[in-house]
Amino acid sequence: MQCVCGSLNLVSSLKLRFFYFLNFSVSLFLLACISFSSAAKDKTTIELVAGLPKPPFIIEKNKSGIQIDLVREAFRLHGIKVKFVHLPLGRAITGYQRLNVDGIMTLPANYQHPAMKTSSPYVTYQNVAVTLAENDAVIRTIKDLSRLSMVAFQNASRYLGEEFNDVISHTIDYREMPDQAKQVEMLFMRRTEVIVLDESIFKYLISQSNDIRLKKPFKIHYIFNERNYVAGFRDAKLVEMFNGGIATMKEQGTYQQIIDKYLH
Repeated sequence: MQCVCGSLNLVSSLKLRFFYFLNFSVSLFLLACISFSSAAKDKTTIELVAGLPKPPFIIEKNKSGIQIDLVREAFRLHGIKVKFVHLPLGRAITGYQRLNVDGIMTLPANYQHPAMKTSSPYVTYQNVAVTLAENDAVIRTIKDLSRLSMVAFQNASRYLGEEFNDVISHTIDYREMPDQAKQVEMLFMRRTEVIVLDESIFKYLISQSNDIRLKKPFKIHYIFNERNYVAGFRDAKLVEMFNGGIATMKEQGTYQQIIDKYLH
């Protein structure tokens, strides 16, 4: 009988020790989770998906460009560094999900995703038609392009709307070109009458060229609507920081200084 009671006491003691051990382990686990959660909310470095090089907006070679600088400076004001992962825009969402990054730098203003919060618009793309001044072309609407030979940026037919697609379907000499420097060259070499591309890209390419042939007077025709872009983030706190940073930069003049650095 004494032996049985001793055994029961030993079992009870072991159960009690196991209970304390289990509670201690759970407490450590919860503490680790809380610490990890706090660290996640107080990041000092974040990763964002950026598009492929598109000067002057994204210049991968030296980690610069209008958008890169705007995003970097907006978060620098909050003590946060930004690392950029360069992917084609068509793979941005897939990269965002698979790489578990903190956000995407370039999204259409009306974009929605259940796992993402978007910022206010912070950068604008303005597609335009450009002709040589000597040709004295009158282009007031998209339809006026139909009588001219034209070279547009790659996939322009996907982005410029139904009216543009209707025009190019009746245009005899229409091409799309991935190399936008070549596109600009074709205009100034009189190999096409009009080129269609983003205004900032055009001005940047002109400013970076030493080719005297690209210094002829030109005329810009504003026949397309502006396209505003936003950034998307996993954490609403990052959206708040980013919007606040951009607002501060505009107030202080830093925002315009960054744009002018690339276009003048």
